[in-house]
Amino acid sequence: MTAQENGSGEWNQVSRKRGRLRHTPAPASAPSQLKKELDKSTPTATGAATVEPVAGVRPNPTPEYTVGDISKHHDVVRQEWENSECWQKLSETLAQALSARDRPVITKAICLGPGPYEPSNGSAAARKTAHMQTAAFCSIVNTLESKYNNKIKSIIQEPAFTEIDKEFCKRLGLEVVETPAAFSMIDEHTLLFGIHIELPTYHEALATLPGIFIGVGLSEWESLGDFDKTIKDLLGPFKEMDSKYDKFDFPDLNYIFFGTIIYWKKGEEGRKQVDGS
Repeated sequence: MTAQENGSGEWNQVSRKRGRLRHTPAPASAPSQLKKELDKSTPTATGAATVEPVAGVRPNPTPEYTVGDISKHHDVVRQEWENSECWQKLSETLAQALSARDRPVITKAICLGPGPYEPSNGSAAARKTAHMQTAAFCSIVNTLESKYNNKIKSIIQEPAFTEIDKEFCKRLGLEVVETPAAFSMIDEHTLLFGIHIELPTYHEALATLPGIFIGVGLSEWESLGDFDKTIKDLLGPFKEMDSKYDKFDFPDLNYIFFGTIIYWKKGEEGRKQVDGS
């Protein structure tokens, strides 16, 4: 949803218009992947091709909601998430992935750029997306903790957070760090969760490949390479994960997770089969 920092220290918002990821202007002939137009103020974009700041999706400079208000709204969205078909399908996918032998044990989980929980333009869609992404992240972490029977350190990084947003995240048990601190924390025992982030930010975060990556996949970016040649220079981490990791679809929910996939590092046996050794 949010992405690389601009000169003011904030990250640009990313939006999808008629299936194009907003990174560089795509020609009018670019193929459409979505069947409906998305509101440009909603952070339901997939982060891969045309980049342009989306007006309005910024934190409210004069917050009207207390931490308690945000928590109450989150509880409503969390219940919607937990009762959704999306979470049901994702739970089945996680169970399937976790059934494989010798997966790297996840000890750390990092969520990048869910967005402010009180956007300045009052967008209900942007607000709900931020909460839905956070709820999904927490549900996935809870599932992994149950599997591994250990506590996972959960970290969240969002340059657009207000102090109230940060306090709310702390109530969820999330450690809030300032950009770019989370990037250097990533290792093979990390779950990296970043929905609809700009490619340069993904590239910086993926300097060290995580055990699990949830975000935009290689095919989405490659489909845009003909329109922006610079994209190909940043696809190294995605190509490595696409060839060496197991890949699973992440089910969508009202375009909030459109185009999202899961790359999951194989165990030693799986890597031997891939490498042919």
